[in-house]
Amino acid sequence: MKVCQISNLYPPEVLGGAETVVARIAAGLRTAGHEVSVVSTAPRARAGWDTVDGVRVLRLAPANIYWAGEAPRRATIVKPLWHLLDLWNPATYQRLRAFLVAQKPDVVHTHNLGGLSAAAWSATAAAGVPLVHTLHDHSLTCIRAVRMTLRGRLCEQQCVPCAIRSRWLQHLSRAVDAVVAPARFVLERHRELGFFPAAQTAIVPWGAPTVAADAQPRPEDQPVRFLFLGSLQPHKGVGVVLEAFRRTPQTRATLDIAGAGAMAGSCRDAAGQDPRIHFHGFVTGPEKDRLLRSADVLLFPSLCWEVVGLVMLEAFAHGIPVIASRRGGIPEFIDEGQTGALVEPGDAAALAVQIARWAENRGSIEVMREACRSYAARFTWVRTVDELREVYRAVGTRSKHRISLRERSESRRV
Repeated sequence: MKVCQISNLYPPEVLGGAETVVARIAAGLRTAGHEVSVVSTAPRARAGWDTVDGVRVLRLAPANIYWAGEAPRRATIVKPLWHLLDLWNPATYQRLRAFLVAQKPDVVHTHNLGGLSAAAWSATAAAGVPLVHTLHDHSLTCIRAVRMTLRGRLCEQQCVPCAIRSRWLQHLSRAVDAVVAPARFVLERHRELGFFPAAQTAIVPWGAPTVAADAQPRPEDQPVRFLFLGSLQPHKGVGVVLEAFRRTPQTRATLDIAGAGAMAGSCRDAAGQDPRIHFHGFVTGPEKDRLLRSADVLLFPSLCWEVVGLVMLEAFAHGIPVIASRRGGIPEFIDEGQTGALVEPGDAAALAVQIARWAENRGSIEVMREACRSYAARFTWVRTVDELREVYRAVGTRSKHRISLRERSESRRV
């Protein structure tokens, strides 16, 4: 099978988890014997063909006022114009359609499209190629992609600008033959707004990494180590974590915080005031792995409608239970009492109670470790890729059936 993945960013250009997921899928497809290409974007100086871990990547120069990877550093005043041009970019349409006609893939799998625009869907349909789309976030229904206001209010109802934009994207989504999501929650939020009316649907969870088991139990007298690992933005709940620790000054527990973002300064200040808190800044590779291996409990009290946190799957693979928010797709991945616990989003008092309870009961954490590893063992990247291959085959069969019906209809008219 010849598969073309289309994603606005692709490693080594990484801003979030979506790019990592696309790379995992591409690698898995290649390992399974399929021919894989990726179309992504890059600054003009780095545009052109590239090869990443054996996968051929065509990086298109931005056909907008700036490259999508520069968005976090761009002034707010220019972003509305960028989003306006990104509603449907004619340059993207022409370039992608020409590429797909020349390459003739069996299926196109689109991911986050910011900087390419939904013209990628139109180009795929015009090229006559079956189209699968994956929902990584809420970027189709929310300009900020998190369904929250700048002041931290959850947008259960869309604001007027996002609603108008969504109606246009919902219309273009008719070109999609199948839509895939790692959690049912995000799929339902899109379908209730009319997205993907003609598409098949599939829930395909992301895979967890393969980690060598650490069978050594932690010493009973060692303080329980809690870990917050991820983007240090208000909507990720790191402020709730800091407040919860302030409410438990006598608890025998430590807190490691690792990441980068707007609240890095607050985290650094908290570490300076409380010897139990350790701030590590942004970590990756061996340093990230070291933190996961040394942690007892992951804290993931996100305030937004999370689709799924890859960091939760990483934690499970390391045998680490998770205390997380009862919001978005998160509850679909937590088996309360077995692999973790859920608290109401934004409730620092409830999180503090859980922290104190778990800090005094290391035995329950040790019992949960095996359940977490078992969960991770069921959700592998091999399984993810196998389930996606079934989706590809289904849309391919459906496309051939449509072509057959059209040819039959045309022959009758002749």
